[in-house]
Amino acid sequence: MSANDPYARLPEVPSFTVTSTSVQDERPLQAAQLSGIFGVRGGGDVSPQLSWSGAPLGTKSYAVTVYDPDAPTMSGFWHWAVANIPATVTSLPEGAGDDAGSGLPGPAFQLPNDARVTRFVGGAPPAGHGRHRYLITVHALDVEDIAVPAGSTPAFLVFTMASHTLGRATLIGTAETPGAAEVVERIEVSRLIPALAGDIFAVLTDPKGHADIDASGMLMDAEGERVEQPGDRFLVHMDRDALGDLPLGKYDVEVVITNLIPDEEIAWTVEGRIRPHARHVYGYRLEPTEGGTLVTSYYDWSEIDEEWKERLVFPVVPESALKATLGILERTVRRRTAARPDAAGTR
Repeated sequence: MSANDPYARLPEVPSFTVTSTSVQDERPLQAAQLSGIFGVRGGGDVSPQLSWSGAPLGTKSYAVTVYDPDAPTMSGFWHWAVANIPATVTSLPEGAGDDAGSGLPGPAFQLPNDARVTRFVGGAPPAGHGRHRYLITVHALDVEDIAVPAGSTPAFLVFTMASHTLGRATLIGTAETPGAAEVVERIEVSRLIPALAGDIFAVLTDPKGHADIDASGMLMDAEGERVEQPGDRFLVHMDRDALGDLPLGKYDVEVVITNLIPDEEIAWTVEGRIRPHARHVYGYRLEPTEGGTLVTSYYDWSEIDEEWKERLVFPVVPESALKATLGILERTVRRRTAARPDAAGTR
């Protein structure tokens, strides 16, 4: 997609700060902010939580817009527009932009978006069209009432705001839908770890080792015996509140080993309290090489249950998380081997 900046065509104004618990800047949108209305599996069409601060002096109201400049049109695509947010308001809860605008403060109101519905519509880039950006912007205005009709288009709102804008704060979510020939159902990342395969495998077969190398912050602890063969299980204590994305709180899951070849490969799936089980698979392959062991971490969702395809947008675990876990694995192996009485590894 072109890296065009749609705000380059507007008067330059100071920036201020906008944050969100729903969207990370320059990161893919969560399923909740994708569009089930437009057919995205698991899409929730839930407007993001927003908080802002540092608006210029003289701000009398705010407007919020969500805009995709990369849509295959000559004018982009407006997903959401809210006008007349009072200057005393500096946040919107997640889901404020539902059909009723239930989370909006009076006298704020929503304008019809480019789908001609008066609500937030999530991202839904066409398959194979590449990475789309979703510009989530809070506009600080010098008037309490921007004086546009409720049935106006978002483009007309922005046109009217141009001469009243004191500041503008933007964060960017992204989304991409693979084309038919681009569907990926497995992620693999590799890292050369300067350690013996046996020392690395000792961490991966230890239930507490799984909590030690977790990069998500959700794995609190683990209980069980060291695994030795497919079918072995152990318990993991999870805390979804660590991510702040889904209201699942604290819960337990069972890790079920699906493949185990000593010092060469280990893989597992996870069984939780929700049925049917998703059946996505996590694993590691170990290949001794010059300088240590080449460790490949993989996440495979090719065999997930059909019901889960409707519940979640895969991959649940991004490539960046696999890379982070490999880094933590190297650190954990180094610390454990250094703490051993003999301080020597075995293959």
